[in-house]
Amino acid sequence: MIFCIKDFEGPLDLLLHLVKTAKMDIYEIDTKYIIDEYLKFINTLDKEDIDNASSYLVMAAELIHLKSRLLLNLDDDSSKEDDSEYTINSEEDLKNKLIEYERYQNVTDIFKKLEEKRNEVYTKIPENLSEFMVHEKIEKTEDVSLLTNALIEMKKRLEYQKPLHTKITKKEISVEERTSYIREVLTKRNKITFNDLFEVYSKDLIVATFLSVLDMCKNNEICLKQEANFGDIIIEKVVNS
Repeated sequence: MIFCIKDFEGPLDLLLHLVKTAKMDIYEIDTKYIIDEYLKFINTLDKEDIDNASSYLVMAAELIHLKSRLLLNLDDDSSKEDDSEYTINSEEDLKNKLIEYERYQNVTDIFKKLEEKRNEVYTKIPENLSEFMVHEKIEKTEDVSLLTNALIEMKKRLEYQKPLHTKITKKEISVEERTSYIREVLTKRNKITFNDLFEVYSKDLIVATFLSVLDMCKNNEICLKQEANFGDIIIEKVVNS
């Protein structure tokens, strides 16, 4: 089997590959075997490859140092003080480095998969769609006579709807309340008739509604239309562009 340094991301990657190739448990690796295989791989490289991979040579020096300690049976804490320049002074050190590297490698694989999924998603910068919107031109009118006629019709209907027996109760209806009510109705329906504003007819309610509509028309919140003579007064919400 032929290996190349370019196939690995570093000396730890190579060591982990040798462990997996030998089908070893990373927690119970044969340290001497792995060291020999690593050194054998380094010795097969060309000089050019070795010059371009100094980190592999540094790891080789670490492994040679570890192998010499194992051969001399110097695996005690007292001898480690003289080897402070080395990062691998025991089999445990080597195993811990490989275990930690494998964890980072697994996380890296997960990130790569997430990156591949993200590359399949394309985002588009929001555009101004106002040029595609259809703005209906609303014909505005401030003809008070339309409301006056509607008020007269309301009074007539009010006369017809008077009950035979009545109980007089007084309830104050403010213009502000009716204005809020009309705005609420227009948020749900952009176009209503004047008659739609009433569920029941009373003098105070009609007057307050009449004044609210006049005030809203004056403030350019609504516009009034009448499609035919004596037809319903249509109230439309003004959309400011």
